[in-house]
Formats: sequence, C-alpha cells, structure tokens
Amino acid sequence: MALKDLIPPTPTPAAERPQGISCEKYLRSEGRRCAHYLASGACALATEFMCVEWLKVNGPDAQRLPNPERPERLPRRP
Repeated sequence: MALKDLIPPTPTPAAERPQGISCEKYLRSEGRRCAHYLASGACALATEFMCVEWLKVNGPDAQRLPNPERPERLPRRP
C-alpha cells in the first residue's frame, strides 16, 4: 500500500477554488467537478449526502435563490 493511500487529501483552499465554489470540502480533480462528486449530485463523503454545489443549482431552493451561473428559464406553458 502506498503512503498516499494512507493520508487523505486535504480540501482545496478557498483562494484556489474555482469562482463560485463555496463548499469547504471541495477537492479539485482534473475538471471543474469535485473529486467527491458522484452521479446524480451525490457526494462520496460519509458526512455529506448530496453535493453542496449541485444542490445550489438543482436543489429545492434553486428556483428561489438567484444564481448568475444558471440561465433563467421561461415559464412552462399550461
């Protein structure tokens, strides 16, 4: 077993996070997504159920909270 497998990675400091990411446990991976991100917005951490950033964009309060990264949707036709 390698030493890197025994030492958990430290979260990315706030100064190094991409703009708009507020999760304190965010761990930078190859892309913009967190290394803990799982399919459908879940989080791989045992202390979190859903990804904080995913909930900001897609959660139940997403329609009520202004988010500059999310384009405004037109109301559905009846």
